[in-house]
Order: sequence, then C-alpha cells, then structure tokens
Amino acid sequence: MSLKSDMFSTETQCLTDRMYVYLWEDTTDIGVCKFGERWVFAGKDPLKDCNTRIRESLNVQKWKYDEGHIRTIGIWDVTDLAKKVGRYYKGARMDDYIREYLGHRKGTHTEAHNLSGDEMYVKVNKVLTKFGQPLPPLKLSTMQYKVAEEIITKFNNDETIIIAELCARFGKTLWSGVVAKEMDVDLVIVASYVTTAFTSFQGDITSFSQFSSYEHVDTRDTDYQQQINKALKSGKKVFAHLSLSGSTKRQERIDFLFSKRNSKMLIVDEGDFGAHQPKQAKPLVKGIDKVDYTIIMTGTNADRAVTFWPINSTHDSMISVTYPELLIQKRKVKNA
Repeated sequence: MSLKSDMFSTETQCLTDRMYVYLWEDTTDIGVCKFGERWVFAGKDPLKDCNTRIRESLNVQKWKYDEGHIRTIGIWDVTDLAKKVGRYYKGARMDDYIREYLGHRKGTHTEAHNLSGDEMYVKVNKVLTKFGQPLPPLKLSTMQYKVAEEIITKFNNDETIIIAELCARFGKTLWSGVVAKEMDVDLVIVASYVTTAFTSFQGDITSFSQFSSYEHVDTRDTDYQQQINKALKSGKKVFAHLSLSGSTKRQERIDFLFSKRNSKMLIVDEGDFGAHQPKQAKPLVKGIDKVDYTIIMTGTNADRAVTFWPINSTHDSMISVTYPELLIQKRKVKNA
C-alpha cells in the first residue's frame, strides 16, 4: 500500500517574498518562549533564514545557539493572512498582530511569553486556524515515508503488534500519526509514562492540514469521556492521551477507551521508559485483543519495551532504524 502523495515532498526555496513568524525557546530558561517575525526574500530558504534571525537576535549570547541551547519550535508561512490584514511588507510586525490573540506576554514591548514553547506552539496553531490560515501539509522525509509504508503493509497483512525501535531525530510522533491516519482508525490511544510527551504530540499533530479532522483529548480531564463521545459522534477522529504514571483512575480510563466499538490503534510512546513496568504494561496487554493495531515505540531498548507483551512471530514484527542509517539516507537525498 502506498501513502497518499501529499505526505511526501522535499523542501523548496521561496519563489516570491514571503512573511513568516517563528517560535523558539532557550532551554536554559524553562517556561519562557519567544515569538517573532521574519520577511523572507525570494530565493531564500525560509527555515535557514528564520533560524539565522533567531541567532542574530541573541546578540552577545549567540554562543547559546551555537552550543545547542536554542530550540526552534515552529515556523509558519503567514503570507496569505498578512495580505488579508494589510501587513504584507517588511517590518509590518505581523507577530504583534497575532500576539494579541495569544496572551501570556512577558511585558508590553517584548517578543517573550510566559509559557513553554510546546504550549505556545499549540496556541499559535489554534489562533492561525481561527484566522482561516491554512495549515501546511505534512511532508515526510524519505526514511519516514519508507518505514511508514512498510508498517502499513504489515498491518494490512494481518500483523497486529509492531515494535518500532526508531532512533533520535527520526520523527516518531509525526510518523506514527501518519500511520494512524493511513489505517483510518477512529480512536488513536497514545499511552505514555512521560506525560510531557502529550503536549509535544499534540503540538506536532495539530500543525498539519492532514490532521485537521482530529480532536485531542487528555484523559486526565474530568469530562474526557464526554469529549471523546462527542467528537466521535460528530464524525471526527480522536487522539486520546493516556497517562501511564501513577493514578487511581488509570484502569478506569483504559477500560473506557478499550471498550469503544470504534476502530482503534494503540501507540505506546517511549515504551522502554516507565511504560515497560508491569503495573503500566499489563493492563494494556490484558485488553489488547480489543485494539485493531498496536505500535510500541522506543528509541533505544526494544527488548525492555516489550518485556510483558505477548509477541507472536506470526502476527507481530519489529522495525528498526539506527541513527547511522538515518544519516546515510539523508546524505543520499542531499546528493541526489
């Protein structure tokens, strides 16, 4: 089975002058992020140009960027919106126009916001969507595309549990979201012991047009059942975030999610960190026959991740991508 064509392409340079906004944070200053604007001239690479601007804004602290302390979280092309509101020109302060709807500003004349970068990322996407700003389509890397196609073929050949040992910088979140979309399941259960992963997962998935019909529900919300039922009833698909850390209501949440008659996929994120422990894994394993597809994702230790999972060589398998393999593939694409 091939993926849809809109899931794959390569980066291009700007053909005309474009207006961009960007979001970044200093990893040594947790809880604060910065949101700014960049006018990118035709012929420039917008990603490189925005990152150049971020580095320049650090002045005498450029060393923070050079040493990896600066994290670029999001870059958006807001050209159409800028034209719509009369701010399509260099220095138009399009970031300030959008900022009025974001809140959490640190002071009155600053790009800084008192919010984590991941939380702000979700807010920016929601605000731009309300403005009618179209979200960009997701473009998978060559390696992501190849591995997604492989796992979809396995699922279509009646395999039910896939162990995905995927290295750092592979892009596991978006990759797994694409697989869930391609399998056309109604309910995607994202289980993780690391609860901060949920904000990151939501931020990544809500950034692209292919996932505009999905709702995200945190099962720690008191009304999570109503949220899920309402979304599914309205024809939307749902990413339900299930915390595997200590909670007296964890089993209740698992029972509710697994009891839904809708098609389901279970994604265990960071399967070798916390999620591999018996109290976390066994309740999931117990109800696994009620789930259509399962992906156990890990970056380094697949053996530990599947300690309590009933892996069957006939119906289950493993996919692995090492960091050297990822680098080799990137170089092949670059030199093609």
